[in-house]
Amino acid sequence: MAVDRTSEQFLLNAYSGKGGFATGDYLIAHPRETDEKIARRQELAVYPNYCRKIVDVFMGFLWKQSPTRDVDDLYINFALNADGSGTKLNTLLFVYQRMAMILGTVFVIVDKPRNQGQTRADQAMPYLALRTQSQMAAETKDAAGNWLSVTFSEQDNNDTIYRTYTISGWMLTKDKDGKDVIDQGDYSVGRVPVVRLHNSKPTNPTDTVSDSFFYDLASLNWDLYNLRSEVRELFRAQTFAILTIPVSDSNERERLKDMTISTENALTYNPAGGGMPAYIAPPPEPIELYQKHMADTVVEIYKIANLEFVGGVQRSGVALSFHFQEANSSLAGWAEMGEMAETEIARLVYQWQGLEFNGNISYPSDFNMSDLKESIATAMDTITLGMGQEFDKALKKHLARQILGNDISASEMQNIEAEIDAQGDIYGDRLQQQAGLA
Repeated sequence: MAVDRTSEQFLLNAYSGKGGFATGDYLIAHPRETDEKIARRQELAVYPNYCRKIVDVFMGFLWKQSPTRDVDDLYINFALNADGSGTKLNTLLFVYQRMAMILGTVFVIVDKPRNQGQTRADQAMPYLALRTQSQMAAETKDAAGNWLSVTFSEQDNNDTIYRTYTISGWMLTKDKDGKDVIDQGDYSVGRVPVVRLHNSKPTNPTDTVSDSFFYDLASLNWDLYNLRSEVRELFRAQTFAILTIPVSDSNERERLKDMTISTENALTYNPAGGGMPAYIAPPPEPIELYQKHMADTVVEIYKIANLEFVGGVQRSGVALSFHFQEANSSLAGWAEMGEMAETEIARLVYQWQGLEFNGNISYPSDFNMSDLKESIATAMDTITLGMGQEFDKALKKHLARQILGNDISASEMQNIEAEIDAQGDIYGDRLQQQAGLA
């Protein structure tokens, strides 16, 4: 079967390891491979999931530090229940951004429950819902690329229905062209209440979606998946040597034709100048060539992802810093996309409430570990300069929160700060170890 490596389902399967990677349907048969052999390969296929590892590494760096939000109580309350089902905003945005990293672009609907209270205090908060590119059925845009309307498909039991958002209202229909209306309503947010969360800036600013960097990773990982299966088949066919037995005539060959040794049949031959039984094995070069190709593919996967510093090869400090700078650039770009999307979400949350968002949302933009190590070293040196007891305490607490804050509980952090106040430093070694200085 043909594998559509640009499809949404293929990309999601490349991350999860399910679908055709689990069933073996993503294996490509050789031109003359029998159905029995390809079925055997499908049964034994194992997917080495670098895609998930790489995405998870990036998401770990990206969300190691939460966004900084200078907001009022309205947004704080919204962030505690961002989807109307009790999910916190950070958790939801992490999932959305991971999906955008895989698919290129996802769509975040900022909607509001229809049943509202009589006063503003009684009104239900807006909530977020996710849609993917495969669910977008239609759209209209102005010359600048701003939506005038967008339509998404939804499942209603076994039926497909369509929900359209416009600048002034929404409509639920049985037809994507807006015919056979099921329900509809108006709103006054002044725009289509849907936010595009991109993996990167679209090639054309007016484009609805951006390209997925994950596509190249998934394609390489798919190649590695097929290579590994082919090597496994070679191992099965070549691991066991075959016994060769010299025979004097056709009668002797006939008597030995059903003889089996170990896992394979023995081969008979007519020696021209005498011979003796011996084991033969295929040459190792084909498997060695496959293994080299597999190793090169893994290296290429890390190069595509700007994650060469994650691999097992030891590199100099300068090379390590260079590779992390490349990864830092990717992370900074994703952080910018996340910041832009959340700011747009915040504006819509306030517009739904008849208000204007005047807060500020800032995502981390510098993930350079080399700079972080240097700043920690400088800070540690500063502590030894005797710049005053209160200064030392404040600086130690700042470093503790910066380095350990995401890895320990609030009670553990309180214990650390109490120890610092008591002039102890039992956590100093741990700080340096986490910073990479020990």
